[in-house]
Amino acid sequence: MFGFIKTIKRILAILPDNYKKTSKRFFALSLVLLILDIFSIFLLIPLMISLLDQGEGISFFPFDYFNEYKFTLVVVVILFFLIKNYIAIQINRFQAKVAYSLSSEYSLSLSKYYMLGNYLAFKKQKKSSIIKEIIFVANDFVVNVLLSVNTILSELILLTVIILFGFYFYFYITLIVVAILGLIVLISKYYNRKAIENINKSRSLDYENNISNLTNLLNGFMSIKSPKILKHFLDTFYESNKKLNYNYSVLHSKRVNSSKQTEIIMVAMLCLVFYFIHFFSLKGTGAVVFLSIFGTLFFKAIPSINKLNIGLTNLNSHSYSLDIIEKKITTISKITSNEKPLLFKSSIQLKNITFSYQDNVSLLTNINLTIKKGDFIAISGVSGVGKTTLLNIISKLIDPTSGNIFIDDIEVTNTNKYNYFSLITYLTQRPFIYEGTILDNLLLNEKQYDKKKLSAILNSLNLQNTINQLPEKLNTFIGNEGSTLSGGQLQRLSIARALLYNPEILILDEATNNLDKETENMVLNYLKIFAKETNTTIISVSHHLENEKELFNTIIHLN
Repeated sequence: MFGFIKTIKRILAILPDNYKKTSKRFFALSLVLLILDIFSIFLLIPLMISLLDQGEGISFFPFDYFNEYKFTLVVVVILFFLIKNYIAIQINRFQAKVAYSLSSEYSLSLSKYYMLGNYLAFKKQKKSSIIKEIIFVANDFVVNVLLSVNTILSELILLTVIILFGFYFYFYITLIVVAILGLIVLISKYYNRKAIENINKSRSLDYENNISNLTNLLNGFMSIKSPKILKHFLDTFYESNKKLNYNYSVLHSKRVNSSKQTEIIMVAMLCLVFYFIHFFSLKGTGAVVFLSIFGTLFFKAIPSINKLNIGLTNLNSHSYSLDIIEKKITTISKITSNEKPLLFKSSIQLKNITFSYQDNVSLLTNINLTIKKGDFIAISGVSGVGKTTLLNIISKLIDPTSGNIFIDDIEVTNTNKYNYFSLITYLTQRPFIYEGTILDNLLLNEKQYDKKKLSAILNSLNLQNTINQLPEKLNTFIGNEGSTLSGGQLQRLSIARALLYNPEILILDEATNNLDKETENMVLNYLKIFAKETNTTIISVSHHLENEKELFNTIIHLN
């Protein structure tokens, strides 16, 4: 019980602020359903008495009126259950909408965790693991943990009311019933515990392996046509998928078997009722009232016990999702909690920056650097000297081993780096292209854009004529690898996209390496003009410094 209360506290701690009020309404509506269920008990008991009454005129408070007007009682019961179930349908619809909307919120937060986290940690983690957490973990948490907790609370309250009601009328028989039910629940919990624990431990890894094996299979479309190699990848995916589905089958059987446990409870209760009536020699009025009350109570209690069993099974088999979300939501909330904007008016300073991938082996040592607003900067050096690492540190993608970064004398930390990211556009040698048209890839999610500015940028990067020769021009579809265009054209397309929205800081990490020298020189000349006109700071890795020295305000040589 203490573990369940602790779980509730953990869930409340990670609920998004905009859902905390909604969660109160969510649970309040569950209580409304609960109250309607309890009231239905009071209506069903006199109905049961009326059905079993053999003309003895049994009085049952507070429904004595219905002794004379039994047809009215039937109409009232039918109308009540129609209204009750209509209200229940509307409440369930609202709760489902809230639950799956909350799942989307958690998926978004987990996406932010990875997109705003440390780049080195991101590179080390398997993409299948990230996909698993963003899609499956968020859904598992909401559906199988959060909703299960709501179900367990609601059904516990309903069962408590039913038990108290039973104690009021027949204390000893109710006590025996509670003891039997408790024993059955404990046996069931002990019987299922090991299987549920194993599923909870392996479920996250099973998801991850299955996605990873499927991704490998699909990524090898061109390379694994050989029957032997294809069989290997198909068999690997089959085995991981089989293991995942085996766990699904175990969970499914546990849920289905809960109805069998309910059947055992029903048989036990019928035998107990039979024993009670004969032992106490209940006849006539006494037997009618007893059967009416207990028949009604168990009519409501048995489905409640079934829901409680399923809720506990789901909660225990998916508690791994709470551990994952709790850790990562707490981290991302710290990153995004600082809403004070960072402005770039003067300079960025790197002070005493040292970085090492391994202990005692420094790649960068005691770097002190000032980057002024509007500068066009080149970073040069042999391969492996740390050019990309320095760019990653400047853009706060990775943290230095020691040292600090300041923008206009404000330190850039892990709590305000989200605002710092908004100033930076980072382009790599592999341009980001997604499935859509050329225009989609230029605008991303923007609907409004300056057509004259876009045309001017495309002309300056020598792309306009190329695009005009395509069948649909800007509306030409390109796949996620941009196969319609060459590598150099794709690089220039990504540069055009960056310039279209006037970034404060543009970082080019070998983002022109697919261009011939003449085209690269043309692009860099245009970037110098653009930086001067818009006061944009541009930092570029240069491989042809001997031909480009006059383009840059500052050249940083890494030895």
